[in-house]
Amino acid sequence: MSSILLGSLKQAVRSTTLILLPLSFISLVAWATAGSSTGNTADPLRAAIWFYLIAHHIPLDLAFSNNSLSGSLTFFPIGALLIPFVAVKSAYARLTEERDVKTLREKRSLVMTLAFSYAAIGTLLSLFATGSTVKAPIYFVFPILFLVAAISGFLASNLLPDHKIQLPWQRALRTAWISTIALIGFGGLIFMLSLTWHFSTVLQLTRVIEPGIFGGLAFLSVQILYLPNFAVAALSYLAGSGVVIGSGSWLNPFVHRIEEIPAVPLLGALPIRPHPYLALFILLFIALGALIAKYASQTYSDSTDIRRFMGATIGFIALLTLLCAQASSGELLSSNLPSVGPQWWLMPIALSTEIACGSLLYFGIPILIRKIKESRSSDATNL
Repeated sequence: MSSILLGSLKQAVRSTTLILLPLSFISLVAWATAGSSTGNTADPLRAAIWFYLIAHHIPLDLAFSNNSLSGSLTFFPIGALLIPFVAVKSAYARLTEERDVKTLREKRSLVMTLAFSYAAIGTLLSLFATGSTVKAPIYFVFPILFLVAAISGFLASNLLPDHKIQLPWQRALRTAWISTIALIGFGGLIFMLSLTWHFSTVLQLTRVIEPGIFGGLAFLSVQILYLPNFAVAALSYLAGSGVVIGSGSWLNPFVHRIEEIPAVPLLGALPIRPHPYLALFILLFIALGALIAKYASQTYSDSTDIRRFMGATIGFIALLTLLCAQASSGELLSSNLPSVGPQWWLMPIALSTEIACGSLLYFGIPILIRKIKESRSSDATNL
């Protein structure tokens, strides 16, 4: 056990270093270009650790002298999670090569040990980087780092149930995973179509910022990392739960309540008025529920297994979309933007309800038709 912990600690240090090195270089270049009034060479390293924490979706409280950069920051790019995923995947691959891991039990143990080591190192780094200007709640740091590393290791180790496993809940998890990815992909497609349609607005917002060449490249990179957030927001909009862009705002196919759009080019894809006909996309989510129900009826012959599978699938979809909605929303350093993105609690309720309706229709309509036929047959016999 000690050798596993030592190896995991070694790979966790390596993974963290691989993340921090490029971030430190970028921070150092920015620090040297902008100049520093204090001349403290530790500032670039602290900034790199801040970006490291942001990449793991750890909430920060900022209190700079500039009021425009003060407040809570919890609206993070989902795309940034690729950074720890790649690092943990590389660490896990090296560990499995060193120890020749084969069984599922050994893989799970390795993933948990690596996640613990990774989270411990990140927590120590956060203690060095946080201070009076930037604070990360210590009670959030370790759990979030552990969760991100564990999920990354879980995916990298290919521990998801495969199609050969017969237990209903395991099939349900795989079905919910595939369905959630498909839903977010569909949301991304709709967002890109809207971005193309409103491209003139996107250009206007870009001109307002005038970031310059270097700033423009950096700003473009950040927006690319935020694309999954907008895909989830588009999905929430189509599901009817809508999105919010600041206090008092709410956008869905029937409601368009927003006073002003922040100068972020990707927000140019937002609709400029209600579009009730877009609510027809809800029929696609209902159809997805019917498709899952058809798969269940073809896979299982026992009604108890079908009910367990459908209940578990809808529950897992609700959980996964809840996590996606939570990860793609948050606060953005302003009293005017206390909430940005999909409403994290409403989106999973809307989607799971629509999918459940589809499954109920799939199973309920044949029963209703059969009862109607039986009733007519009984009436004809009586006559």
